[in-house]
Amino acid sequence: MRGFAKAVGGWESRLEAWEREYLAGLLEQVAVLLAADDPGGRQDGGTTPPQPGLRQGESARDGDVLAALDFDPDPQEPPAPLPPTSAPPALAPVIDVLLPDASEDPEVALEVADLTRARLRGLKHERLKAAIVELLEPTGADGAVRVVRGHEQEWLGALNDVRLVLAQRLDIDGPEAAEATHAIARQEAPRDEDDDARWRRGLALSYDMLTWWQESLVTVLLYD
Repeated sequence: MRGFAKAVGGWESRLEAWEREYLAGLLEQVAVLLAADDPGGRQDGGTTPPQPGLRQGESARDGDVLAALDFDPDPQEPPAPLPPTSAPPALAPVIDVLLPDASEDPEVALEVADLTRARLRGLKHERLKAAIVELLEPTGADGAVRVVRGHEQEWLGALNDVRLVLAQRLDIDGPEAAEATHAIARQEAPRDEDDDARWRRGLALSYDMLTWWQESLVTVLLYD
């Protein structure tokens, strides 16, 4: 994975094919979560094409990391259509970090929810889907992922939404917890690692990978 660098009309990052597909899978999962909260029943088919076996540039260890996650980054078929109801209670903590209440006062939050929640959901969903399209069919030079000038905030927002979801799953509630997660990501997997530790390490690696990639974009924007 290479960080973003300035290019004509924007910024570009060169990724291995499996890295692009993997990141697209992460973004797709968050898009599905947002759709699950849509009372109108927004339906999302899977965007990531099936890729059996190891992808080009992917090692056996990379495959193990992907297997540690609680979703399939390469679904063999699109996920089932979501029912036209609000998200189930089990998803409430994740939805809350993506679509926070406009006020800590419950009554005020309810009053403005109908006006702002749908708009915010739609905005987040659209920018996630746009990033997924670019990841799966990059338009930069030599197959690099391209962020067009003027759309950098949409990209930063999409990547941050995925980080928020991963942080919620990893119980990251401050700098110390974030640093502990990065430490887990950098450790070699022990031979006697149990399923729970393997799952957590997979999420930690995802969080570490996404954080580094997002920060590389922030850095080139600051020095542009």
